Amino acid sequence: MYEYRFKQLSEDSVLALEERGLYPIEEDFKGQDICFVVYYEDRLEDIIPDEWFSRVEVQDTGWDTKWKEFIKPGNLTDTLKYIFDTDGVSDENTIIINPAMAFGTGTHATTRCAARLSEPVVAGKTVADVGCGSGILAIAAAKRGASQLYAFDIDPDALGNTLENIGLNHCDNISAWTGGIESLGVKTDVVIANIITSVLKMIHPHVLEMAPEYIVYSGILQEEYEEFMKEIDIKDYEIVNTAQEAEWCGVLLRCRTQR
Repeated sequence: MYEYRFKQLSEDSVLALEERGLYPIEEDFKGQDICFVVYYEDRLEDIIPDEWFSRVEVQDTGWDTKWKEFIKPGNLTDTLKYIFDTDGVSDENTIIINPAMAFGTGTHATTRCAARLSEPVVAGKTVADVGCGSGILAIAAAKRGASQLYAFDIDPDALGNTLENIGLNHCDNISAWTGGIESLGVKTDVVIANIITSVLKMIHPHVLEMAPEYIVYSGILQEEYEEFMKEIDIKDYEIVNTAQEAEWCGVLLRCRTQR
């Protein structure tokens, strides 16, 4: 088993890794520069072109849970915090997450961007969390007063983690399942999608068919933002707000006809 550390991973590399069931872990342990860690039983050189700056051989026993040692609690928004103590107390301002690899712990900048953008608009609304991962964004919306939530992910391994976290936070108004956006059989007031831009472009026509009042997109590299916004159809929507953190950004859109 090898542990690779990368300073940067391209979108193509992330997709190539995901096709093999590999998910990079973003780490800034002990104040070091952010890097991306990948564990693999073989060599990655023929799979992804990005240059690694560290490769060490590690014991494969427990490698898939060892990374949990390096994550720490923090703030998802100015009013919401996340913790990893499953024996802790989940209240209106605290989300408990039992972390699972790559499913979303709150530590990633894109998750925080999505949470900050969606927090002011979800109260009393029905909300869809597309590509929910751990369910953290759906749980955050539930704690901010969303009336009904729908959380789904194409990765079947994510569902167990989502359901566990829903239970830890006592969010009875979240329905969760395995599937893509085409599996959502209802229209919702808010659609949240924290996914890479290539997937956001793919799901955008489906989102437009739902005609939600608000759309939150996150997972967009700042260098890709302008091109992304030009390529998607937003003629019926206006930009309400954006959020930036590190090299990532997100956008909040509001339907012009539902103002």
